[in-house]
Amino acid sequence: MEFDLARNSLKYIIKHFEIKELFIPYYLCDVIRHSLFEINCKPLFYHIDDDFMPTIDFPKESFILYPNYFGVCEDNVNRLVKIYPNIIIDNAHSYYSQPKGLASFNAKHKFFKETSSTLWIGEGKNTKEADKERVSRFWELHERFKTLNLLSFENIICPFCYPLLVSTSKEADEIANEYIGKGITIYRYWNNLPLSYNEYKFYRRLVPIPLI
Repeated sequence: MEFDLARNSLKYIIKHFEIKELFIPYYLCDVIRHSLFEINCKPLFYHIDDDFMPTIDFPKESFILYPNYFGVCEDNVNRLVKIYPNIIIDNAHSYYSQPKGLASFNAKHKFFKETSSTLWIGEGKNTKEADKERVSRFWELHERFKTLNLLSFENIICPFCYPLLVSTSKEADEIANEYIGKGITIYRYWNNLPLSYNEYKFYRRLVPIPLI
């Protein structure tokens, strides 16, 4: 099923399953929270740890949105879908991942110039072939930064970017400015969060390096 934007895929899922409350992470684009408000679905927020995993155990039958952050959280997805039957997987950063969970959706514009989102209800077969150049570039960057990166990676299918989490804000700014100086845009995901939140480090100290 095709939609123009990933947020509209999520809206369809919420309406289709008549979801009144949805657990969503604090570390997420604001547009998702706003989309829930637009269709009278109450957001219930949860924190994530340094491995991007939820820090709480959800009630078994809860509806949960889990993003495949930066396209590097495939193992987290595999663990969570075995526990929670009503989990929805946001693959906006992982276009080539297989559909899993209650439903899942992706965002074509994150990987290509065209704008659309594909939605699956239930698990299915994604017949798209992963972009081998992106994967190769990911591991090239990891070879350069692996002694600095506080994140570890396994089971990488086709990432959106190379997420480099460093020890200090100063170090993150220096690396970001290096790429900006080369004409490469570096975004900081997403909005700033309170310093007391564990997720603050991702906004302030994570440099998402493009794979193009």
